[in-house]
Amino acid sequence: MIVFEKIKYKNILSTGNTFNEVVLNSSKTNICIGKNGEGKSSILDALTFVLYGKPFRKINKPQLINSTNNSDLLIEITFTINSDSYLVRRGMKPNIFEIFENKKLLNQDAMSKDYQEFLETNILKMNYKTFTQIIVIGSSTYMPFMKLSPFDRRNIVENLLDIDIFSKMNVILKSKISKTKEDLTHASYRLDLTKEKIKIHTNLLTDSSSNLDNQILEIEKEIQRNTLQLSSKEESIKDLQNQIQEIIINDSKLSKLTEKISQLSQYSATFKEKMKNLNKEIRFFNLNDNCPTCTQSIPESFKQESLQNHNTDLLKYTKTLDSCTTEMSIISREIDVINESLEVVKTRKIEIAQKEFETTSINAYIKKLSKQIKDLHNKKQEDLRKIQEDSSLIKKELDNLTEERNVCLSKQHLQSIASILLKDDGIKTKIIRHYLPVMNKIINKYLQLMEFYVSFTLDENFDEVIKNKTKESFTYHSFSEGEKLRIDLAILFTWREISKMKNAANTNLLLLDEILDSSLDSLGIDEFLKILTSSKDETNTFVISHKMDITDKFDRILRFTKVAGFTKITVD
Repeated sequence: MIVFEKIKYKNILSTGNTFNEVVLNSSKTNICIGKNGEGKSSILDALTFVLYGKPFRKINKPQLINSTNNSDLLIEITFTINSDSYLVRRGMKPNIFEIFENKKLLNQDAMSKDYQEFLETNILKMNYKTFTQIIVIGSSTYMPFMKLSPFDRRNIVENLLDIDIFSKMNVILKSKISKTKEDLTHASYRLDLTKEKIKIHTNLLTDSSSNLDNQILEIEKEIQRNTLQLSSKEESIKDLQNQIQEIIINDSKLSKLTEKISQLSQYSATFKEKMKNLNKEIRFFNLNDNCPTCTQSIPESFKQESLQNHNTDLLKYTKTLDSCTTEMSIISREIDVINESLEVVKTRKIEIAQKEFETTSINAYIKKLSKQIKDLHNKKQEDLRKIQEDSSLIKKELDNLTEERNVCLSKQHLQSIASILLKDDGIKTKIIRHYLPVMNKIINKYLQLMEFYVSFTLDENFDEVIKNKTKESFTYHSFSEGEKLRIDLAILFTWREISKMKNAANTNLLLLDEILDSSLDSLGIDEFLKILTSSKDETNTFVISHKMDITDKFDRILRFTKVAGFTKITVD
């Protein structure tokens, strides 16, 4: 239960720079009286501003500051909740908003809006609408429960029953549902993307393997072509080598033939020289009869014998020279044949060397191609290993994303169930159904206490069904203003009683601004005051009124007057 103890305020509306202080829990019934404009209702604006940061009446916040001093608006309120004491201080020019719990300032790191939410949610545990339905009631701005929209009616009842937590949970749940939907969409997208990655990797593996196989096949064909060329070259070398073997060359014979022809050439030269000398002597004997040296006569017999011998020798030398020439010709032809054979062998050897160079080049090329095939096989294995590793990682990612998506689906399913439970027709409706009979019973109790004998019932949508003794049905708007006020007050007391049951918005304070000055007749006022005085609870009621003739019915009188233009409060 919240027990409001004291409020003090300055520089708000007609209140000056000196604090006006009101003890809130000293008397059961209190009446605030004074002329119009004396500042009676300022206490309402001070109370709602310090707790909720907004005035009770339709006044702009800057207009709350006293126009004379135009600064240093400050309001402080103290209250207890169970064993904890609180002080809330709020002001403008300068802006102040502080909450003390057991004389310790609560953390102010959060923004002002969050700080206010903390005050309403964790400390007061009631929002502004509920506060102005069961604690602060003003005739000028008060909107009776029966004139509220169905949505606002439900919000107030939920706040009273402390089940608005389900609405807050529903708001949080909607955010979580949206987040889960977003996560599910993202997970599904990533899952599809990963599946596409696997497909691409599979195609890449196939294409890479196929490309490498095609390259290997082309190189193997090139090796095959070069192997055929190599075989052809080797066959040619063997053929050339066989051709060389077929040419039998006797180097010693060539040397002997050369030596022999050289000897024959020498013999021929010798024979020619001897034949020349013989021809010279024959010509001498034929031309001379006397010796040119001794001038003696040459005998004819000697001459004829010498000529005959010389001619015989000349013939012999001629035959021998012809024989040498013939033999030399034969030997020369034989040497020419041998030389021709040697040229053929030389040519064949050159061809063999060329073929052997070509076979060496082909072998080197085949070796190079074979290394390329080996490298391609290694690359194929390496690419396969890398792709398999990547595929394994992607598969793992796929499993994780599948699990993530399944978690999102499971979460979405649970959230859909929770959403059904947290809707207005879910858990909250069941709780409201449980309390509706109690609410209707209490409302009718207060109506009878105020001598308004009708049967009043609220349904699940908080629409009213009102019947008189003859069971004739009415609506709220069918009654006079005084009868409506009785219904409004009965509902007000009912909400306060329900709040005590739930200990949610249970408080000692009730402020009524000119409620008794409007439509309630003297009998209604007496019945209303009888309810206040006969109640055994700890409610401290403050009634703001112009009716001076009812002051004797209250425990304490607070008089509001203006002194030097500023509101002053005195207590009787």
